[in-house]
Amino acid sequence: MNQREKRAAPHGRARRKDASARTSRAVLRSAGKGRRQQNREAVRKRIVNAALSLFQEKGFDATTTMAIARRARIAEGTVFNYFETKEDIALYFFELEVDHAIAMLRKNAKLRRAPLEEKLFALIQSQLEFLEPHQRFIGAAFIHALRPASKLGLSSQALALRNRYVTFVAELIQESMPRSSGGLFTWLGPPVFWIYYLGILLYWLNDNSEGKQNTLALLDRSLKVGVMLLRKGEL
Repeated sequence: MNQREKRAAPHGRARRKDASARTSRAVLRSAGKGRRQQNREAVRKRIVNAALSLFQEKGFDATTTMAIARRARIAEGTVFNYFETKEDIALYFFELEVDHAIAMLRKNAKLRRAPLEEKLFALIQSQLEFLEPHQRFIGAAFIHALRPASKLGLSSQALALRNRYVTFVAELIQESMPRSSGGLFTWLGPPVFWIYYLGILLYWLNDNSEGKQNTLALLDRSLKVGVMLLRKGEL
């Protein structure tokens, strides 16, 4: 090793040591952020679960953020760090519902190749199954959404959720019936389907048949008729 190499060697080791230290610090920061995110999600889940149980037990209007905090075993201020109001908790729950239904269809390759009426049936059925443990709350939220100032009705968050759902329905229609692309139904069909879903939801809430079989029968028949009429309109 010549004199230049001897002089450079300590500097090279120092640079490698600094690089290794920076990498270690970056890994620790990343791990710390990961743990903090996990902790935040755990607290968020506790808040949502506490709220849902109270909505079901006491009713949506009678439930307060203080009661939610007590049930979740956290300070009321912590609730506000995650959700401004109990309506925001309800909207988050409905986001989970839509996420669940969309994910269910997207991961099922066999279902994605099925006829359109089967896809739409599976979409709504998965939503109803997700909502089933919370029927009292769903009914109250439905009424609450009709109030002019309610976030569950025409707020930006509620409209964004509706638009995401409608966009996914449009995707299902276009992949199943590509000839309808650009037609009137492609434009009107998805928002009409949203209204149809709300009607099915109202029927389901008042269906006392075992296993909600009347709702499923209505859903099956009406979707078959609707898609049949759509296909005739394409000819």
